[in-house]
Amino acid sequence: MALLDIEKRVLASLDEEGLLHTLRELLRIPSVTGDEAVAQRWLAGQLQEAGLAVDLWTIDVAGLQQHVAFPGMEVERSQREAVGLVGTWQGSGGPGKRLIFNGHCDVVPPGERAYWSYDPWGAVQDGDFLYGRGACDMKGGLVAALYAIKALKDSGVALSGSLQLQSVIGEEDGGLGTFATLLRGHTGDAAVICEPTNLMLMPAQAGALTFMVRVPGKSAHACVRLEGVSAIEKYVKIHHALMQLETQRNSNITHPLFGRLALPYPLSIGRVQAGNWSSSVPEELIFEGCIGVAMGESCQAVRDQFVQALDRLAMDDPWLKEHPLEIVWTGGQFESGEIAIDHPLVQCCEQCVQDLTGQAPEFAGLPAGSDLRLLVNVGKIPTLLFGPGDLNRAHMPDERIAIPDVLQAARTYTLLALRYLQ
Repeated sequence: MALLDIEKRVLASLDEEGLLHTLRELLRIPSVTGDEAVAQRWLAGQLQEAGLAVDLWTIDVAGLQQHVAFPGMEVERSQREAVGLVGTWQGSGGPGKRLIFNGHCDVVPPGERAYWSYDPWGAVQDGDFLYGRGACDMKGGLVAALYAIKALKDSGVALSGSLQLQSVIGEEDGGLGTFATLLRGHTGDAAVICEPTNLMLMPAQAGALTFMVRVPGKSAHACVRLEGVSAIEKYVKIHHALMQLETQRNSNITHPLFGRLALPYPLSIGRVQAGNWSSSVPEELIFEGCIGVAMGESCQAVRDQFVQALDRLAMDDPWLKEHPLEIVWTGGQFESGEIAIDHPLVQCCEQCVQDLTGQAPEFAGLPAGSDLRLLVNVGKIPTLLFGPGDLNRAHMPDERIAIPDVLQAARTYTLLALRYLQ
């Protein structure tokens, strides 16, 4: 449908130049998971300048870890400050609906600098793209949401209700920040997580579990290697068994948003370490990875299936039968989560995209863990994933985001917020 005059006025208040400047500045602040405090405090200043009421606090990580629903974490934080941040704008029309925009400021490490064409903390623009760690996942979406709220405020439009920006930490390794934010009492009637969905609407996310497995071997000199037992050779068999498990778990997908994906519930090995000397048979191998949790599947059911697959292999291997594998579930434990595809929040966002672009948006499910499951399952807040950035560009060298997509996301957030509060 055609935009109303009030909608055009609010959209005209969107400071696109300021948005891109702020995004560049944020990209230049390293905020690897566990070291987000500097970025959070800088963002708090930006929220205050935008006129939002700011809640900036130190998270009691040790206390949260005692909570029965603690989502897990991988990074050691005992000597690091964990900072929570929420900015709120209250409409001049008094109480009403409460819409949350949620985004994480933590990013994964950039890896080897030699693999990057651009400085990972340089915020270099090349054509229509901004490069840097976190550009896609997900500082672009976070800043777009901030400027959408600012546009509503600057427009002077009288609205009931409130808009909230939650800048959270620790999303990459479990969701500590969103969990802490919910327990602090920051809640709402609906939420949009500004994750990189390539501007597709994602009302569902799969889960994920991280694991570490120790494979025992027996050391020997390389010249008499048959006297030893190579942990690497044992791992080769294990890896093959796990790939078979992945195939099995993805063989009969019925969920409408995940059946179209090539690999909805991946099992990925992210790190392997073995041996201590080139001419010695490796006596130990440790591998780490993650396994997807299907929609509606319990985390415990996945753990059980994973363990059973490795137990079956060990029963057929004399060495592993006598020297069992050690399996530890580490880091974040992501359940799946979803809301109905015809939920009013989803329908409103769908209409906003269509009215702004002239095209109906695509729908998909996210084959990865996210904070949606915390907002939906713990906070009982209907939540949609929608944001700029191609997930295929995340967690890799030369991570980038298309500037037109960031601006389009900001326009959509602005129109969605206006219509939702009205």
